[in-house]
Amino acid sequence: MNKESNQGPTQKTRLQLFDRHTQSSDRSRGKIIVLGLALLGLFCVGLGLLFYQQRPVKPTQRVATAQPITLHTKAKYAIVIDAKTGQILGQKDANQLVGIASQTKMLTAYGVLRAVERGQIKWSDKVPINQHTDWSNKDSDTYAHLDIHAGQAIAVRALYGAMFTSSANDAALALAEYVKPKDKSQQAELQQWADELHLTGSKWYNAAGQVNRDAFDFEVKNAQPNAENKATVTQLATLAWQDLKMDPSLREYYQKLGLVYHPTPDVNKIAQTEYSKFKQQVLPNLHNADNFKFEGLKTGSTPDSGGAFTGLLKDRAGHELITVVSGAGRYTDQIERYQYTVDVANEVLEHTVPCTFTAGQTIAGAGTVVNSAVKTGKTAVVVQETKTYWVPKEAQSSNLGVYPPNKINQAPVKNGQRIVKLTPALKTEYIPNSQKTDRGLAMISTQNEATAAWWQRCFNWLFVYS
Repeated sequence: MNKESNQGPTQKTRLQLFDRHTQSSDRSRGKIIVLGLALLGLFCVGLGLLFYQQRPVKPTQRVATAQPITLHTKAKYAIVIDAKTGQILGQKDANQLVGIASQTKMLTAYGVLRAVERGQIKWSDKVPINQHTDWSNKDSDTYAHLDIHAGQAIAVRALYGAMFTSSANDAALALAEYVKPKDKSQQAELQQWADELHLTGSKWYNAAGQVNRDAFDFEVKNAQPNAENKATVTQLATLAWQDLKMDPSLREYYQKLGLVYHPTPDVNKIAQTEYSKFKQQVLPNLHNADNFKFEGLKTGSTPDSGGAFTGLLKDRAGHELITVVSGAGRYTDQIERYQYTVDVANEVLEHTVPCTFTAGQTIAGAGTVVNSAVKTGKTAVVVQETKTYWVPKEAQSSNLGVYPPNKINQAPVKNGQRIVKLTPALKTEYIPNSQKTDRGLAMISTQNEATAAWWQRCFNWLFVYS
């Protein structure tokens, strides 16, 4: 046997093994470097996309500023808002608590609408009248009420309408009793409704808006006899806005000249409405050169707070405004509150101009939405619902733009499907309860679009921009 074979690999063999090991290590390092570069590239692309997503978004046109004007009405307290968006257009001492009397019935209406919406009651339900809600023996000139008696039952819809058309106190009290839990006081339930609407600091004693001592069986024993429901005009505007949002048919109630109700199935009763009195006694004496149409909503006054009215007005162009005036002349006066209402609406129109986005309109610079989930990578959109925003008169209404829509990943898309909400390029103030969904512009698609394949989704996500 060769001696060298017992001494392990030769020098030449060792060098060959070392070369192979070195080459293997170089290949491994090369793979690691390539993988590292690939990961670095992906990181840079991701970082770039993140930066692209987070960069400041410029509106399609310049941003407009529209702060509420200061109203110069003779009324002590006032506010005007857009009835759809909740934009505050004008105000005067709008956050001062004041007695609201029968305007309370707007909160009672909210309680009813809330219960209907949740399926707790139905419009056709019959509400029982008991000895507490039977006000038939009270002076109707002092305490507005229907001709209904204990033992009878009236439909929810009829009592609800009576609150707005005839300001019937018995209707409001009966509804509140019907809606609230049996083990809960009316006052506590009212306060819960107010808390839900963020009416911070407001005070509530009964559902009709009566001074505590005049609520009779609903008097709150641990409160002062002269205690009364109080809220700010901003909160009253919020109540009106919320009720109209939940029940657009409220616009129809104010136009009724008579209220028909049925204490029993075979008996018809007719009550005079507030609009009937308004049409006969107020309208002929009203200075209303711009011909505002009164569509509602609720009067209310106390000796301390004076005349008051929460109104829904429509101008000649069809724009709707919610107005509230309080301390508008003597509480017994039937004309001044309406005149001050017209005056504050006129003042707003003198200083602002409407910028309206119309249903079906394509917005320049925001006519498409990047949609990685569809084959084309984009979805064409138009305005779903007409909305108006108000800007100072010195500004050009055509300059009001919107912020471009965010990217989406939604498929398939159907024609008329809501796709995204756009934000108007407007610095302004809104009532506290209006949300971005109320203030924004809903956009719907204009065509059907099929779902993209996975590789198309990746391509759209990386490279398609609007």
